[in-house]
Amino acid sequence: MKKIVLSVVAALALSAAPAFAADMPVKALKAPAAAPSPWDIAFGTAFTTDYELRGVSQSNHKPAAQGYFELDYTMNEWLKLYAGVWGSSLWTGFADAEFDITAGARLTYGNFGLDIGNIYYYYPGGENAAALLANGSYDEMYLKPSYKFNDWLTVGGIFETGFNNFNNKATLPGVAWVGDARHYFYSGNAVITLPWKLIPDVTISVNPEVGYESYSSGITTNMGFVSDTFWDVGLDFNYKVVTLDLRYWGTNAKPGTAGTATANQCNTAVGSGGSSNLCGDRFVATLKFDTTLSALK
Repeated sequence: MKKIVLSVVAALALSAAPAFAADMPVKALKAPAAAPSPWDIAFGTAFTTDYELRGVSQSNHKPAAQGYFELDYTMNEWLKLYAGVWGSSLWTGFADAEFDITAGARLTYGNFGLDIGNIYYYYPGGENAAALLANGSYDEMYLKPSYKFNDWLTVGGIFETGFNNFNNKATLPGVAWVGDARHYFYSGNAVITLPWKLIPDVTISVNPEVGYESYSSGITTNMGFVSDTFWDVGLDFNYKVVTLDLRYWGTNAKPGTAGTATANQCNTAVGSGGSSNLCGDRFVATLKFDTTLSALK
């Protein structure tokens, strides 16, 4: 009799099991996370006490406002394509403004990186007869290799050349360019991240750089520019999208005699009403804001 009762109970349990299972709530399956978009936009702005380019002031030792945006497309884990525009205000004796239009590719292999591209220097209103200045817009190619040794040290370099078309061989009306226009630029740099944080979430880094800018005899003849060595070292304080860059610049270029054939890139243009020396050792402070569209989502 016990066997019969147990058999009946077991049969009832088995027959009821599907009903219990059917009555239980079923969890909805989560949809797989969408793959991140290969497209992104980087953008930012900066305010500096002096726009220095390789040791030569482009803002006549006055403050300048700057900004940029860059469209990025990630092909895969080792290749990113980009195109963008960077702009800055300039001093009145020069062009009205400077716009650097870039396009290129960034390659990454392990700790090694390589940025290769083209930059078009565009100077609207670049001709200033009163200042005896003709500033042409022109292209240059660049290579920027880098290597990250560890979390606190990255070293890099820059090679840039306009081949034989520096300044687009621009001259004032009625004046012909004489000779060649070869220009080369080399520099080495490093980013040294300090191991301590004086303020939580604020990263401090030291950024030294030394470079050499070579101008051919034709550029010296037509524009007065002379080859020079420059150096700078910066102390950066970074908090999320904000960076304060405190930098000291120097160059071995010295101004020639204004209004003569010895005048060079360190001399203020005639009639600009500014400093007589655009070079010289100088401290510069820059406040920068940088982010990406994906970081804001």
